[in-house]
Amino acid sequence: MTAQTAAPWLFWLAAVLLFGYGHLTRVAPGGMIDVLMRDFSVGAAVLGNISAMYWYAYSIFQIPGGFLLDRFGPKRIIAVSALFCTVGGLLFAYAPSVEIANAGRFITGAGGAALYACCVKIAHTSFDSRRFALLGGITILIGMFGAALGQAPIAALIEIDGWRSVMIWVALAALPLGALVFLGHSKPSAASTTAINSHQLFGLMRDVARLRQYWIVTLFAMMIAGPAVSFPVWGIAYFMQVLDYARPEAAIYTTIALLGWAAGSLSAGWLSGCLLRRRKFIAISQSVTGLIGWSLFVAFPGFPDWVHYILMLLIGLSAGGIVVSFILIADNCEPRAVGTATGISNTLVMLMSAAILLIMGFVLDLLWTGEIVEGVRTYSPFAFRMAYLIMPTASLVALLAALAIHESPSAES
Repeated sequence: MTAQTAAPWLFWLAAVLLFGYGHLTRVAPGGMIDVLMRDFSVGAAVLGNISAMYWYAYSIFQIPGGFLLDRFGPKRIIAVSALFCTVGGLLFAYAPSVEIANAGRFITGAGGAALYACCVKIAHTSFDSRRFALLGGITILIGMFGAALGQAPIAALIEIDGWRSVMIWVALAALPLGALVFLGHSKPSAASTTAINSHQLFGLMRDVARLRQYWIVTLFAMMIAGPAVSFPVWGIAYFMQVLDYARPEAAIYTTIALLGWAAGSLSAGWLSGCLLRRRKFIAISQSVTGLIGWSLFVAFPGFPDWVHYILMLLIGLSAGGIVVSFILIADNCEPRAVGTATGISNTLVMLMSAAILLIMGFVLDLLWTGEIVEGVRTYSPFAFRMAYLIMPTASLVALLAALAIHESPSAES
């Protein structure tokens, strides 16, 4: 491999490593739910809002981030994203109040907003369609490894050194990761070298927005990924309070779900590249897997440990369907508008995730019996089961959307 052929790979790798870091910061509060509730003296609804601040910013900045990506290219966007992640992370780590913690999470979410679109943009403009599909899966794979690091390992470190110290080091880690982007250089494809102004871009997006399939695929993405994205926030608390696990052991279960998501993303990307006209079948299969996994998880909380491991794996595998959705979206878009199109879809995915967090927090507080242990609200198994009903419901909607998907004609290219 020559330096010229290696350059796109290095550029993509730099983007995807920071994307994985973004997933770590996204799910990290799940490993410190109880200590955050104690330190800030808040309940589930307020704590859910602190976590959801990441998703609010992530959603708000998806579309402008995608536009800026299509306008200025990924290198500048990645560097600025790393800086935002560091500033927001430090603000959260030193936060003396809920308001400052919210601000820190919001800035961190803004920093992570365009990272996936950057990875998609680089892969779409630098590689052929088969390799692009596989790279889409690998991107989510690395993202899930980052999220897995944000669960059990972060939970274990918090037990040793406290959440504030751990979050300081996590925040500072964004700077060297952002600097890696300058080691690679991507020669833009012909489709991306032509400058595109806002009028042209909105014209392209108007055409995409008129496509019924675009919205069906986006609905599928929202419902297949939304539950899995939000699960780590309340998952550890569920295993600690309902099944009486210690924090590190509880975090293992959510980590397995995230690793399952990694495996599901890689397999979905590989199969999407090999089975160009069978992407609908992949989406349906992963929807069914998610529906089965979430339904059993909610209906039978008393399963043995090994069954819970399997359910976590199934739930994670199903979430890999989001890779198929982004591949189908790229098939339907002009290359110049891929960043913005992905941003709009990702916005709705993150809004769905934030909505799930808020709904679950509201239900938990609504059904709270008033029990407090060591300054932390504890919730009954019934309250958690009612809160988690939203998960199989979303999976059912994902299945209905997957059944309505039509293969894109450009999938053959």
